[in-house]
Amino acid sequence: MSVVITGASGFLGSHVLRELLAEDAREPVTVLGRGAPDDLRARVESAVASLPGPPLAPGALGRVRYLGADLALPGLGLGVEDRTRVTAGMTELWHCAALTNLQGDPARLFEANVRGTRAVLELADGAPEAQLLHVSTAFVAGKRRSGHVMEDDLSEAEGFQTYYEETKYTAERMVRDWAGRDGRVATVLRPSMLVSDRPASGGSPEQTLDVVVRLIDDVLNSRREAADEEVAALVPACGGALPFRIMGVPDAVMNAVQVDYAARAMMRVAAARGANPAPGVRTVHVTHPRNTPFEALKEALEMIFPGLRLSLLPTVPAPARHEAFAMAHWSQLVGFSAQARTYDRAHLLEDLACTGGLPDPAPLDSAYLKRATDRRSVAVAGIS
Repeated sequence: MSVVITGASGFLGSHVLRELLAEDAREPVTVLGRGAPDDLRARVESAVASLPGPPLAPGALGRVRYLGADLALPGLGLGVEDRTRVTAGMTELWHCAALTNLQGDPARLFEANVRGTRAVLELADGAPEAQLLHVSTAFVAGKRRSGHVMEDDLSEAEGFQTYYEETKYTAERMVRDWAGRDGRVATVLRPSMLVSDRPASGGSPEQTLDVVVRLIDDVLNSRREAADEEVAALVPACGGALPFRIMGVPDAVMNAVQVDYAARAMMRVAAARGANPAPGVRTVHVTHPRNTPFEALKEALEMIFPGLRLSLLPTVPAPARHEAFAMAHWSQLVGFSAQARTYDRAHLLEDLACTGGLPDPAPLDSAYLKRATDRRSVAVAGIS
C-alpha cells in the first residue's frame, strides 16, 4: 500500500502532500520530481514547512521517499527498476505536476502537460488497481464567458484563452480515453484560481497572483534593478496618479478559492472515490461557491501600487504607452477580465457530504486579495 505524487514542491502539490502526511494512515508516500533525490527532498520539505497548520506528527516526513523524475522525459526518465518499485503496491497516484505559465511557450506547455500526462498514465498502467487523481483546472472552460459550467462539460468549441488551458483540456481528454479503454478508476480535479493570504517564506511556491503582481510591477516600477529603458519610459509624469485602462467589463467576476480548502476538499473527494471505485472518470469542480468581483482585485492592486487607478472598459481607445505595452504583452490574459460564468459543484458537494462534510470557504474580498497579492517582498513603486 503506497501513495505516489507528482508536483509536491508546487503551490497545490505541497498542500496535498501535507494533507496526506497529516492523515492517520501510515502508507509510504513516494514523491516524483525533478532533480536528484536529495535536492528534491530539500525543495519539498522547505515547501511543506512553509505551510500553516498544526505540526505534523513526529516521523511524518520519514514516510516520504524521493525519486528523480521529469515530465519532459520519455517514461518520466525512470528506469525499469525504479518503475517497478514505484508501482508495487501503489493505491493512489496524484498527478499534481504541471507547467502553469499562462503565457508560456506552447511547445514547452505541450511537452509538460500533455506528454507528461501520457507518461504518468503509462506509469499507472503498472498498477492496475490504483486510483488516478489528475489535477486539471476549471479553466478548461476556455473562452466561454457566461453560463453555468457543469462538471462533466469538456468542449473546445469556444476555444481557449491561453495555451495552458488548451494543454490541460488535451490532458483531460487523454485521461478520459485511458480510463474508458482500460476500465480504470480516475478522478479529475478541477480547481479554479488557487490563492493564499499566508505570508510567504523563502520556501513558499509561487501562486498565480504573484505573477499578476510581477507583471504590473514590470510596467510600473521604475526602481527595477534591470536598466530597461523601454519599460522605465512607461511611467509618465501624471500628477501623482496613473490611469491604467484594461479591456474588460466592469461587472466581470473570477472564481478563486483558498488553496488550503482546495487541498482538504481534494482529500475528501479521493476518500469518497476510494469507497466507491466504479471504473471510469469522475470530474469534480474544486471551486468557490461564490465568484469574486474583479472590482475586489482592482481595489487590492490599487492598495499594493499607490497611485495606480485601474479601470475595466470594453475598449481602450488611444491607449497610453503603458496600456499598449500591457495589451501587447498580456493579450492572453485580457479575456479573464470579461468573464461572468459560474461552476457547478454537485459532485464536490456529494463527495464532501459522504465524508463528513467540509464548511464552505469564506468569501474573498479586497482585504484578503490585498494580503494575497502583497505576501511577498515585491519592490513596488509608487506613482508619485
